Amino acid sequence: MEDIMEETRTELQMIKMSEIQSQVVTWLWYPFISYGKLTIVQGDPGDGKTTLVLNIAAKLSKGEA
Repeated sequence: MEDIMEETRTELQMIKMSEIQSQVVTWLWYPFISYGKLTIVQGDPGDGKTTLVLNIAAKLSKGEA
């Protein structure tokens, strides 16, 4: 059982904020959805999250956005 539960160690890397390069953000829908970044759509069940995301995906795939 020990072989299955083998421990993996990951080294923590610290990055100073002074080492971070700022980037210009381009927006699909300002200020809600940006290009190349993670967007989280959250809400209560039945609020229409899936419908919203599918509508945006459909419009993007047809070149309407």
